[in-house]
Amino acid sequence: MDAMDAFLYATGRSLALTGQHGQHLARTGTAAEQLWLLGGVALSLTAAGVVALAAVRGRKRDH
Repeated sequence: MDAMDAFLYATGRSLALTGQHGQHLARTGTAAEQLWLLGGVALSLTAAGVVALAAVRGRKRDH
């Protein structure tokens, strides 16, 4: 286990991808961080849907 693996193990993080020669390409966050990000994405998509529905209803009234 190298120093980076020991650090990742100690902090509860893991590697998302590993390159051909063992380079670290991306790290994922902890489960709590991932849930917060997932919740943020879900909230953003919901808000975009609400705005889209309101825009469609407004266009139906104009015609």
